[in-house]
Parts: sequence; C-alpha cells; structure tokens
Amino acid sequence: MEKEVSKIFNPYKKVIYEGGIYHIIQRAPGKDVLFLEDKDYLYFLHLLKETKTKFSLDIFCFCLMPNHLHLLLKINKANLPEAMKSLFTRYALYFNSKYQRKGHVFYGNYRASLCLDENYLISASVYIHLNPSKAGLVKSPLDYKWSSLKVYLQLSRNTFLNYEEILSILDSRLEKASLVYSQILGIAEDLEFENIIEDKKFLEKFAFKFIGKVKKILNKKLNKGNFKLEDEISKYFELIENRKRLKKPQYLRARKYLIEQLRSRGYTIKEIAEMLRISRQSVYATLNS
Repeated sequence: MEKEVSKIFNPYKKVIYEGGIYHIIQRAPGKDVLFLEDKDYLYFLHLLKETKTKFSLDIFCFCLMPNHLHLLLKINKANLPEAMKSLFTRYALYFNSKYQRKGHVFYGNYRASLCLDENYLISASVYIHLNPSKAGLVKSPLDYKWSSLKVYLQLSRNTFLNYEEILSILDSRLEKASLVYSQILGIAEDLEFENIIEDKKFLEKFAFKFIGKVKKILNKKLNKGNFKLEDEISKYFELIENRKRLKKPQYLRARKYLIEQLRSRGYTIKEIAEMLRISRQSVYATLNS
C-alpha cells in the first residue's frame, strides 16, 4: 500500500492513460464566479453529459460550487486533455456570450489528480460531496442542489452518473453500500477542511486522515479488507482527533512510523508539524528517537 499511496494524488503532472481515474478541479480567476444562476449550473451539467458520451467517460461524481468545481471521472480512452478542453471551452463560450463579457472564465489549466487506490477513490468522493457544507453554503451536504450526493443516497436510476462503481467498493448490495456511504460521510464531516485550491497536497492529507477515521466502521460493516491501515497508525490518528497527549511506547512508535511515511512522500517538517498539530522540534525529536 505504501508504494501505491505515494502515487495517488499528483497535482503537478498529468499522467494520462486509458482507464485512469482522475479528480478534476477547475476554478474561476480571482474573485470571479463560474455560475450566476440555476440555468448556468444546468447548462454545465448538460455539457458534462454530452462530454461523457462523446469522449467515452464514466462520471462518478461532481460538485459545482459558485467559484470552482470538482469532477471525479474515469477515461476509457487516453483522451482526458481533449475531453476537458471541449467541456471547459464550450462552457466559457456560453458564459461570455450570455453575460456579454470578455476574458478568461477559468483560471488557467485544470488540475487532474490521478487516483490509483480504492481507499483514496472513496476519500475523493466524500471530499467532493462535503465541499458545500464545509464552505458554509448549506448546513447539510444533502441540501446542496449542484452535487451528485443525492444520487448516491437515493440510488437514482435516471442519471448519467456511474455511482455504482464507487458504491460497489463498499458492498456488492447497493442499498447497503449507500447506507455505509451515508454513515462514513457523517463521520468525515468532523474532519478539518482547508482550501484545496491553495494547498496542492491537502486532498492527500484529507485522505490519510479520512481512512484512519473510518477504518473501524468499514471493517466492522464490510469485511472486504479494502480499507486497511496499520493498527498503530489508525490508533494514533484517533488520538490526534481526541487531542490526547499519551506517551506510551506503542503510540510513540506509531507517531514515528507516521512521520517517516509522510517524509517519504515529500512532506516538509513544517507541513508534518501542522498536520499532526505538534511542534517542529517534536517532529525532529521523534525522527531521531
């Protein structure tokens, strides 16, 4: 798993291959917005549906926020750049024409993070669906109109989304998988959110915390073994969430292991200290113990 985790999210390079699964993020420039009224959201979804058919995509989930958007999708041909260029160019032409404006609708190129592991695929899906409530747009993520969450919880049949592929990771019975998805969504709501637009590593940080947080319930409910984290790491993340300061040897070993894993994935000492809510001196001391 360690080798796979290091390749899960790479926001700096787009590795494109047939069958690849990507978390797409696109945003408006500065304080501009992408959507001004319901018809804008609906038109983008219309274009997304057309893009899915034209470029042979599987769309797993989406969330359209006023100033940015998230897509989780699979390409069945090595055509991600062409598909995203078509989607975003067509929407930009529509938006500029409708509002009689000129200039860029989107801020530069989209970000595409490659997902190679089912653990992180679920994490990305949950992160996407929690965006509206974490941004303060709604109290409950289910109240937001422009995300795919209702499809996951209501198992809608009239949809262009392939939500079954995500839910089937949790259980072969979609009804049970939907209930488990709802349960882990509620647990994940307690996790901290930051601005993923500014922090290119945040989704990986979120995924690492997310897996540790939901490991117990998944193992108890599913018995599938897809969500595996070392027991010591899982326990240590529970201690972090509870803000306890235990110095038992097993927890110190877990902390050292965790820091070593994060260092091997390119995190700086400062980033690790902030993520684990400890001082830089504690990070150094743990590594040298």
